[in-house]
Amino acid sequence: MTDTADSYTLAVAQPRVRTEPDHSANVAHAVDLVAEAAARGSDLVLFPEHSPGPFREGQDYDAAGPLAAAAREGAINVVWSRMEACEDGLWRLVVYVLDRGGRTVLRYERTHPATVPSADTGGFVAPGRELGSFELDGIPMGIAVCSELWIPETTRVLALRGAEIILSPAGGHFTALTKNWQVIARARAIENLCHLALTNNLYGDEQGAALVAGPEHVLVEAGRAELAIAHLDLARARWLRDTDDSLAEPKPFDSIPGLLRARRPELYAELTHVRGDEFDYEGNR
Repeated sequence: MTDTADSYTLAVAQPRVRTEPDHSANVAHAVDLVAEAAARGSDLVLFPEHSPGPFREGQDYDAAGPLAAAAREGAINVVWSRMEACEDGLWRLVVYVLDRGGRTVLRYERTHPATVPSADTGGFVAPGRELGSFELDGIPMGIAVCSELWIPETTRVLALRGAEIILSPAGGHFTALTKNWQVIARARAIENLCHLALTNNLYGDEQGAALVAGPEHVLVEAGRAELAIAHLDLARARWLRDTDDSLAEPKPFDSIPGLLRARRPELYAELTHVRGDEFDYEGNR
């Protein structure tokens, strides 16, 4: 870890998906990216959704053991995910957070599966029931998977729980939406006065969407690179959360500070109302 908890070095891995001779090749590639991130001084490396996998039902290979070993070898925190048959027999996207010793800190089942038809996803993907809050290196963090980032209540709850860093592993296949996806990522960082890391899988030579945004500025964009590293100023973000707005010019900030403390939750009861067209926990409408 860095010398002070006021800063943090975060790597976003944006790997090109290996499909031949089989998807298990993605594990060795992920291990190499973990080693590179560690060698470049990163405290944490974030992999995309269902990376290194398995990606879907019918694939059978182990990424857990190799990634735990890589975390221990590099003394680096690793966040990865896979499609998994859970104890109730249903398939879910599961994110694993490993600490520097390769131990599992969090097992998060994606709570908001996308509305992609099952014919495109390979079958029904069930939702999890708990949001993904956790702590690493003494820093509160949270998980918002892929299109969960477009549901502002998710990241707002994580921020209200104290998350200073929100990790958003996305699957990819949204090249045409890249600009808006990055706008959403920036908005979530700005409105929650936190740092947010977004990454996705690359297919071929496409332009990726991976970036790390702070509450005031974008720190890094990966483009077509498979690994990008950002240095987070946590002390600055904490200052923005604790500081009141000011009409003075020039302003000493580039985002409106203090707004997490300006909420009126007594006005928001409508957010908990269930509409008739929303999915239930069985995935039905």
